[in-house]
Amino acid sequence: MARPIAPGSGAFIALIAALMTVTAMSIDINLPAIPATAADLGSSLTTAQLSVSLFFGGFALGQLVWGPLSDVTGRKPAMLVGLGLYELATLGCALAGDMTSLLVLRVIQGLGAGAGSVLARAVIRDLFEGAQMARILSLALAAFITAPIVAPSIGALILSVAHWRWIFGFLALYGAVLLLLAALFLEESLKTRNPGALRLERMTQAFLAVFRDPASRAWALVVTLTFGSLTVYLTNAAAVLMDGYGMTPTAFGAAFAVVAVFSSAGNLLNSRLIRSLSLQRTIRMALLAGIVLLAAAATIAHLALGGVWTVVVCLGLFFVTFGLVAANATTLALHPHGAIAGSAAAALGFAQTVVPAIVASLVALLYDGSAMPMIAAMLLLSLLAWGIASRAGAA
Repeated sequence: MARPIAPGSGAFIALIAALMTVTAMSIDINLPAIPATAADLGSSLTTAQLSVSLFFGGFALGQLVWGPLSDVTGRKPAMLVGLGLYELATLGCALAGDMTSLLVLRVIQGLGAGAGSVLARAVIRDLFEGAQMARILSLALAAFITAPIVAPSIGALILSVAHWRWIFGFLALYGAVLLLLAALFLEESLKTRNPGALRLERMTQAFLAVFRDPASRAWALVVTLTFGSLTVYLTNAAAVLMDGYGMTPTAFGAAFAVVAVFSSAGNLLNSRLIRSLSLQRTIRMALLAGIVLLAAAATIAHLALGGVWTVVVCLGLFFVTFGLVAANATTLALHPHGAIAGSAAAALGFAQTVVPAIVASLVALLYDGSAMPMIAAMLLLSLLAWGIASRAGAA
C-alpha cells in the first residue's frame, strides 16, 4: 500500500495546488477551442460560449455540496467521489454529439471540479492553523496561479495537431492522474465527523456562520472583495489590452503571463513575511499598497503615459499585493470554524465565485475602449476591502 505524503511537504503542496487548479485548467484550456467546437456541433458561437458560464455555475453549486458532505464522510471520500464525477463528465464532453449534451455535461463537470477546490482548502484548514496555514496556502496559490499561464497554450497546442475533443481527452487524463494520486497518497485529514452537516438547517447555519461570526465576517468580506478584483481583471483584460490598446494575441499572452508571475511572486513573498508580521498587519499594508498602485495605473491610463506595458507593470505589482492578501484573509476567515471546515470553505468559495462574477460582468458592460472602468472597479473593491480590514481584529 502506498505511503501517504507528509502534510506540509513539497509533494503535499504540489498535490493540493494541482487539486485547486482543476477549475482553472478546465476553463482556460478550452478557450481556444470554442469557435471550433461551435462549428463542429452546428451551434452559434454565443451558445458555445455558454460552456464557460455553465461550468462556473456548476462549480459554484458543487462547492456547496462537497464541503458539507466532507464534514460527514471525511475529506478523502468526498474528494474521490467529486473527482470521479469530474472524470465521467469530462469523458462525456469528449464524446458529446451535440451542443446541448456538451453544455449539460459542462455543468456536471463543474460540479465535480468544485470538490478539488473547496476540499483542498478544507484539508489545509484541518491540518494547519494561523501563520503556518497561511504559509502553506500561499505556497499552494503560488503554484495554482501558473494554471492560467499554461492552460490556454496547452489548449492551442492540442488544437493545432488534433480535434477539439482531445482537449477534453487531456483533461480526462489530468483528472485521472489527480484521482489516482489523491487515492494513493492523500491521507484523511478530518479527525471528527459531523453527521448532521448535510441537513439543510445545518448547511444554512454553517454558510451564515462565516459571514455572521465577528471573528470571520470581516475577513470573509475582504477575501470576496479581493477575488472580485482578480475576476474583474480576468474578465476584462482581453478587451482592454487587445481591443483598447491594440495588443496582438501573442503580446497579450505575454502580458497575461507577466501579471500571473507577479501574483505568484506575491504568494511566495507572503510565505516569508508572515514569519515576522501578523496576518492582519500584512493584509492592511498590502491593501494600502494595492490602492496606491491602482491609483497610479488609473492616472497612467487616463493621461496615456508610458504606453500599455506601463499599465501592465502597475497591474502586475498590484497582484503582488493580491498574493499578500488572499491566503492570509482566507486563513483568518476559516480559522474560527475548524469544526465545520468543509462547510465554511464551501461558503467562502461560493461567495468568492458568485459575487465577483456578477461584479465583473457588470464592469464588462461599462467597457468604453479604455482601461478606466476595469481599473476603477478594482480600485473601488480594494478601497472597500481596506476599509473593512482596517476596522477588523487586532493588529
